[in-house]
Amino acid sequence: MQFNSISFIFYFLPAFLAVYYVFPARCRTTVLALGSLLFYGIATSWDTAAMVLLPAAVLAAYMGGLWLERKRSRVLLGALTAAFALTLVFFKLFLGGILLPVGMSFYIFQLISYVVDVYRGKISAERDAVDFYAQMLMFPKLLSGPIASNRELQRDTLRPHRRAVTFHLGLQEFIIGLGAKVILANHLGGVWAQGKVFGFDTVSTPYAWLAIVTYSLRLYFDFYGYSLMAVGLGHMLGYDLPMNFLEPYSAKSVSDFYRRWHATLGRWFRDYIYIPLGGSRRGRLRTLVNLAVVWAVTGFWHGVGGGYMLWAGILFVFIALEKLFLRKALDRSRVLCHVYLVLVIVLSWVPFAAGSVSGAVTVFSRLFAVGGVGETADFFTLAPDYIPPLLGGVLFATPIPQRLWRKARRTIAADVVLFVLFWACLYFVATAAQDPFIYFEF
Repeated sequence: MQFNSISFIFYFLPAFLAVYYVFPARCRTTVLALGSLLFYGIATSWDTAAMVLLPAAVLAAYMGGLWLERKRSRVLLGALTAAFALTLVFFKLFLGGILLPVGMSFYIFQLISYVVDVYRGKISAERDAVDFYAQMLMFPKLLSGPIASNRELQRDTLRPHRRAVTFHLGLQEFIIGLGAKVILANHLGGVWAQGKVFGFDTVSTPYAWLAIVTYSLRLYFDFYGYSLMAVGLGHMLGYDLPMNFLEPYSAKSVSDFYRRWHATLGRWFRDYIYIPLGGSRRGRLRTLVNLAVVWAVTGFWHGVGGGYMLWAGILFVFIALEKLFLRKALDRSRVLCHVYLVLVIVLSWVPFAAGSVSGAVTVFSRLFAVGGVGETADFFTLAPDYIPPLLGGVLFATPIPQRLWRKARRTIAADVVLFVLFWACLYFVATAAQDPFIYFEF
């Protein structure tokens, strides 16, 4: 069940919210836990493996957290984190990701961070099993994040911000995220999809550039839209989930971009892999080794295909160069740093989108006209249809719309605009084929 589906918007969500708020406050974590389990069952078509693994993993983390708080056992911590990590590796590597339960990559990371935080003494172990299940299963973040701070989840469970103004903010965020998905992302995906049908070895160079630029924007608005809808749903329930995208295309370097893009995943890698390895405290060579490990894990987390590892490798190289010398040169020019950032990020998505090294080589050869530019009729035939969403994507990838919205969102005019946007989104949802969120694949 997708956030952008009629069944979720008109059936599951209203029914859940009605039950959630009819029950007294002391019962709402129980409603949230059970409702989230129901949501997960529908989302996975009641897959047996998924429905067994999720509650079992959460139970293991709950019991492990209680024991770790009492004993601070490194052996138990190692056993728990290894069990969680190896379960994820087994599904991704040995089953090729085909049978990977939806959301597993995200909830496994959430559970690892929980037991590590308890062991470190950063948080207290959750004593109420129902509260813990509600925090871990919370359906807005269950399938594709954001990966929330365990301390924030515990705080909001104890002191939820269930006010009308918070619900209103959440509804606004949900509608804007829905618009980013169904109006921008879904319409931007067509060029790349048709290129795969044609075969990228047959397309022209202009078409290849149009395809990768629109794919870059499609990926951004697809995941940004999901993340904003998740944050909005959290606000409707009284929880402050973290923002996952912090105007990434305003960054001035690749390293800065990935502090802003999928920010909660980047924070997880920093706190639970990079810093424990030593971070940047043990010299330049050790820093580069630690970065290489982080990006190798990042590539594997997204998939076992060579394309994902090539994508991660490209980003590691540029981030390493920035740490060594490139960042100083970029800081001298405000224009140059943005041109560099956009060019590197757009090109880095090639192996990510292609999914294989051979596919990436083919696309790169067309982008740089190896063997000639090719017949450009494909570009001139399709380009006019994609100019409006392309221009809209470029505009909304800048900070300007968000800054204007922050000033206007409390006005009646803003609600009128969102009312129109909501029904426009429903039109596209009802008249187009269901287009799942890309990050459900991971």
